[in-house]
Amino acid sequence: MFTRWQKAGPLLQHVRYKSNLTFGRIHGLNGNKRYPVSFLSTEDLGDKKLTDYPEFIIGWTPKQDEIDSKTFMPNDTFLNYLTQVFSNHIHEINDSTLKGMAQYQKEGWLHIGDERNPPPWGRIPKPEDIIGSVLLQDGKIQAGTYQSMPAYRLATKKGFMQLSKPLEQYLVDVAKQKLK
Repeated sequence: MFTRWQKAGPLLQHVRYKSNLTFGRIHGLNGNKRYPVSFLSTEDLGDKKLTDYPEFIIGWTPKQDEIDSKTFMPNDTFLNYLTQVFSNHIHEINDSTLKGMAQYQKEGWLHIGDERNPPPWGRIPKPEDIIGSVLLQDGKIQAGTYQSMPAYRLATKKGFMQLSKPLEQYLVDVAKQKLK
């Protein structure tokens, strides 16, 4: 376990993590016994209420200052949203690492791994760390071929989900468009 300052709600607060959360933000809601974790900040939400957009809630944690893989409750609505966004747009996201892996592998199925526990180059991540897979042809990701991995877990002993910066930013940008 380690500690650091984390943006949580409208204030910065000291948060303990049993995982290395970088993607999610804990939102404090008055009177709640569970706290939603979202990839959006309060600034991203503006005057909108997070609870009105369940697809933007990654899951819930029972403590406002800690995320533990044993007590974290994933949100299936978020996983469906993640699958929908990646299914429709993964081929157009400018992720240099993903494109480099596609060019290296050239053909077949490429696994998109969570970055919390990256495998050595050329190796396949553990099933719990594979977000999904895409079909490659001539070193390019084919549109409409994204398949989510049923064994993927949002929180493991190795940490909380971590998307690459381009994937994370694309997800945030799509969400902001929906909030307009």
